[in-house]
Amino acid sequence: MFKLSHSATGGVKMITAVALAGLLATTLAGCASGGNQQSTKTLTIAAASSPSSFDPSRNANGGTQSFFQQLTYESLIEKGTDGSYQPGLATSWGYVAGHEGTQYEITLRSGVKFADGTPVTADAVAASLNYFSTKASGPSAGSFTGITATAEGTDKVLLTSDTPNPVITEMLTPYNNAGNIISPAGLANPDAMANATFGAGPYTYDPNQSVTNSSYVFVPNPNYYDQSRIHFDKIVIKVMSDNNAALSALQSGQIDIFVGDATQTDAAKAAGLTITASPSQFSGIFLVDWGGTVVPALGNLQVRQALNYGVDRDSIASAVFGDFGKATMQPNTPGWDAFDPNLENTYPYDPDKAKQLLAAAGYPSFSFNLLYAAFEPTTTKVVQAFAQQMSQIGVTVNLTGASDFSEMSSYTATGTFSAMSNMWGGQTQFANSNELFTTTGFLNPYKNVIDGFDPLFQAYLTASDDNRVAAGQAVEKQLVDQAVTVPIAQASIPWISSAKLQNFKLDPTGVPNNPADWTISS
Repeated sequence: MFKLSHSATGGVKMITAVALAGLLATTLAGCASGGNQQSTKTLTIAAASSPSSFDPSRNANGGTQSFFQQLTYESLIEKGTDGSYQPGLATSWGYVAGHEGTQYEITLRSGVKFADGTPVTADAVAASLNYFSTKASGPSAGSFTGITATAEGTDKVLLTSDTPNPVITEMLTPYNNAGNIISPAGLANPDAMANATFGAGPYTYDPNQSVTNSSYVFVPNPNYYDQSRIHFDKIVIKVMSDNNAALSALQSGQIDIFVGDATQTDAAKAAGLTITASPSQFSGIFLVDWGGTVVPALGNLQVRQALNYGVDRDSIASAVFGDFGKATMQPNTPGWDAFDPNLENTYPYDPDKAKQLLAAAGYPSFSFNLLYAAFEPTTTKVVQAFAQQMSQIGVTVNLTGASDFSEMSSYTATGTFSAMSNMWGGQTQFANSNELFTTTGFLNPYKNVIDGFDPLFQAYLTASDDNRVAAGQAVEKQLVDQAVTVPIAQASIPWISSAKLQNFKLDPTGVPNNPADWTISS
């Protein structure tokens, strides 16, 4: 995911999802009111970048970028820290018997209101889902294309998919944005959703206390259906792009948690801080010009394979991620239906073989432009090492860094880049392929087609639950064999926190739970 990552990346899944890297923190303050001492609790979440939009259909997903949505937009289906699906706005859900993959029914929770006080009805939910299906431009857009929602009475919604979609349940969780239901007021004024929130979540965005591109303030939603879930008087998401500054702030007690990198973990441990990590992302290069539209050399399979043989993954993973990373050769992470351990020896480091393949293809030397997420410290290090190793086999990589998600999206639209790099979160084969590899994919700007991909992907779409993993892995093998990416490292992103922060958890795929569920001990 463009994701821009699950963490600070879930897989970019944008760019991750991605899944795209983030920072996070927490402050606790007290204040007096009259003669009584009252406790005012403020949770401050520092993110590496501002959101590209508050609109769920346009914002990135994964890591701290997801927090902008989770706090303000209640999702139809929630995800437990054990990975299980749990009720949100929906109390029950599932495929319609005899129409598995193409018809899906949702039963809504009764008595729920949006933050503006209007009721969450079947008509409102259907309208929000149809808006996402037709208007979404974020990384999850491709996975929801062709789905139509219809209200059935007051409390049921029927989703109908043009083609089999085996992961609708997953798509309706917070991580994938489609299930983050938008109120009728928001849908009536789509432009306003870029800088305001129109959800039914536990908090609402307060523009009067916020400063765009600096700090975003969220206050309790008095209309939220479960007031016991609200633990803070204020939640602040503060833009902080410097990990070292974040560590210093954490050590001095100004913040309580942030997403760090491997170089900071020794100092964090020495300071008595807590480190929480789980494999959730991969780092590498998306060869978005695999059809050779801008750079003809990249349209040659031998050239793309040469790039994969020319990368010393072990050295980069060790240098950049330390104990929190390991080499990988596939564009996904463990725990998802696509990941196949048998693919991890496909391209052993062999620069001589890389040179031979380039010469055989007729491109002993060439160059291409690579856009990368400069706001992710680990991505910067990865692409610099990648460019240096490519120069040793005769390939020149011209690097351009984007300072935030919005700039990265703007650069993408120019069509001048043949490759991109950012942390990308693992996800289902369905979501990953729709975001990256189909002709409607977010990271397939040139609408290229991968040899042999379509029949394998179609087989995956119609596979039974028992056969879905094998079908997903067959797609993954074709992606690796066709070398449309240069995966480099699997990463466990370290979340570094104070011992005062409680109930912060990662699910089995490394996705953090909603900040609304965290607490701070006294």
